[in-house]
Amino acid sequence: MENTLLVPIDFSQQSLIALDQALGLAESSNLSVTIMTVVKTNSNFWGVFSEDEQKDLEIKIEQKLKKLANESKEQRNVEVYSIIRRGKVVDEILRVADHLKPKMLIMGTTAGINITRKIIGSRALHIIKTSPYPVLSIKGKVHSKGCENILLPIDATKHTEQKVKMTIEIAKWFNSKITILTALEKNNQDKIDIVNTKLQNIKTEIEAHQIVCDTEYLYTDDDRGIMATSIVGFAHKVQADLMVLMTQQEGSFKEFFLGSLAKNIIFSSDIPVLTINPQ
Repeated sequence: MENTLLVPIDFSQQSLIALDQALGLAESSNLSVTIMTVVKTNSNFWGVFSEDEQKDLEIKIEQKLKKLANESKEQRNVEVYSIIRRGKVVDEILRVADHLKPKMLIMGTTAGINITRKIIGSRALHIIKTSPYPVLSIKGKVHSKGCENILLPIDATKHTEQKVKMTIEIAKWFNSKITILTALEKNNQDKIDIVNTKLQNIKTEIEAHQIVCDTEYLYTDDDRGIMATSIVGFAHKVQADLMVLMTQQEGSFKEFFLGSLAKNIIFSSDIPVLTINPQ
């Protein structure tokens, strides 16, 4: 089922928002949607129930998931499938993804009181880091139905074909405009010529697909928190509906999209963030 979008569901508001976004993507791309939930049999809470009670709970959860799938299918012109698994949440999500080979995973993420404490952040981050498939993180509560503007942050010292290719594909689904953004340290403006050449090459590649494309520069401090805030702020400035990141360093910035910067962007942005592990 390579032409499906995999959406983990725990029936929280944020996971249902992620499902709504997945249905919108599926409508525009002729993909199906597969929703899945994991019964956490490894938790202490699960052990409180008798074997019969556990079976009864599993049946109720499965019925609830199937009902959600059927309602989603009726409301939107999309094929929706459901899967229920038992075990550890992250392990089972990755196992199902490995079996389905989805176009992408779409996950609702919810930040806690501060950026280092997430309600589901550690699970989402682990999946983002280890999944061989793109992961779309949905944190905000309100999103546009389409995707008019895509922000593509690029460390222009390296041309990442995989990320550009995925961005082009999504832009074709929605007839989106792409804005390529390069974040430069304020004291590294001597790299502007190299950056210009790389950005123009990427821009030419994108425009060859009849996609409207702009290039922008953002001068910021070499601090992960400040840099992330600046990138998210710029995304709002251009009214981006989606940001596309790689999950590891793309060039000159150490840990540019691997460590604290990626975490800050993913969990501070109310704009959906698509992360891609380089293959």
